Amino acid sequence: MLSWASGLVATAFIGYYGILALGNPPSVIGEQFVLAEFPPTSISPWFFAKPITWFSYASFLYWAFGLESQRSHFLRFSERTRRFLFVVTAVIGFGALYEIFFNFMLWSALEVLANNCALPPCNPDQLFNSFPNLRNPLSLVFATKVVTLVFAMSMYSLYFLHRVEKEIEKRNPTPAPIFSRQESYGVDTMRNIPITRSYSFAFTTGVRDPVAEYPQPT
Repeated sequence: MLSWASGLVATAFIGYYGILALGNPPSVIGEQFVLAEFPPTSISPWFFAKPITWFSYASFLYWAFGLESQRSHFLRFSERTRRFLFVVTAVIGFGALYEIFFNFMLWSALEVLANNCALPPCNPDQLFNSFPNLRNPLSLVFATKVVTLVFAMSMYSLYFLHRVEKEIEKRNPTPAPIFSRQESYGVDTMRNIPITRSYSFAFTTGVRDPVAEYPQPT
């Protein structure tokens, strides 16, 4: 229920402000999610945030609650499937981390060095990335929060998969080896086996010499 509720909130924000932009498309992609505030400052002058911020928080909660609710299904996955999901999630996190560094680097360069706005100092919400080969430039605030959301979701997914592995190991402990470590690696060990002495017996056919008797002192 928490997952679906968070997903509906995220869909409501992305859908509402997306529909508003149909009649008056912005010149910068994602600008309508950055320049607006919800709730409006006229209604709530102390507590408000950008629609892309609400969308990011709601989307993360949707993903996190959804993973936790499906934990029993992940426990039934094969080891090969779990390893594959772990590697794919790590690759997604790697790509999102690069985009975060790139966006912040470009953001700082445009803010401090370029001042490519009409009235410097530039408003960070109005900076955009014109380097992608798109019809319209891309809002840096919008793009940065989206890739940060993807990175956070991938990191939580890795943490979740790690917990699943630990729980499976706890449920199926590895049995202790029956033999010693040397024997498990095929090394012959020295055993404390008592060594018996060998005796030689001599057989003769001749007459044995009489035993000499010594006189006893008187």
